[in-house]
Amino acid sequence: MKKLKRLTRRQMQVLANHGYDFIEYLLERQDDKDHTYTYVNRNTKEVLVLNYK
Repeated sequence: MKKLKRLTRRQMQVLANHGYDFIEYLLERQDDKDHTYTYVNRNTKEVLVLNYK
């Protein structure tokens, strides 16, 4: 598994706008080409991919 990173303010805002609790997630990948963030839940290791503008 890749090294997971803490979230920036913008990444927290994207999670909160989609109705998720940003405290429970870490960032795995940011893809600027496709405008997506890939998050991983701290406890369940569930992967979540969200789009941003």
